[in-house]
Amino acid sequence: MIGIGTIIAATAAKVGAGMVRSIIENRLGGSLGQGAGQIAGDLTTTVINTVARKAGVEPIDLPNMAEESPLAFEKAVLATEAEMPEMIALWSKGLDSQFALLQAEQKEGGLQSFWRYGWMYLLAAFWIWRIIVMPIVNSRLAVPVDLVDFGTLMTLTSWFMALYMGGHTVKDLGKSALQAMKDKGQ
Repeated sequence: MIGIGTIIAATAAKVGAGMVRSIIENRLGGSLGQGAGQIAGDLTTTVINTVARKAGVEPIDLPNMAEESPLAFEKAVLATEAEMPEMIALWSKGLDSQFALLQAEQKEGGLQSFWRYGWMYLLAAFWIWRIIVMPIVNSRLAVPVDLVDFGTLMTLTSWFMALYMGGHTVKDLGKSALQAMKDKGQ
């Protein structure tokens, strides 16, 4: 996305889309520090996706469009600039909500949020046990011990991801797994 961001930032500077330019440049290493640049990544991705949507292409096709149809690309950047106040407000509201959740969890104490960390470490132990430890142990035993199948571990992991990280994480994992299987089949 850095190449795409550079093209969008250059076009934004050309057409006077200052907010688009500022957001893209800050993510690419402008005046923000490293941590702030990482936080701005979601907003940058939103800006890039909005420019692509306004242009009627996929984000990966934006460089070709900028070269082949610069006027349409400039119009897409300007249309995105017009939506920037709303995008920034929504992004800011999301950050406020995350901060409020963090503060509420800190007030409740560590025991209330322990289940997340406990599950993370428990799942990590299960996967390490299944993938590394037990195959070594079974290779040394005369009668191998039955192992938990990967489907069960993946189900537990998916449940945790759905509860802790939200359903979109599981959905995205499923999409990427299906895409990998399709790519492998071709």
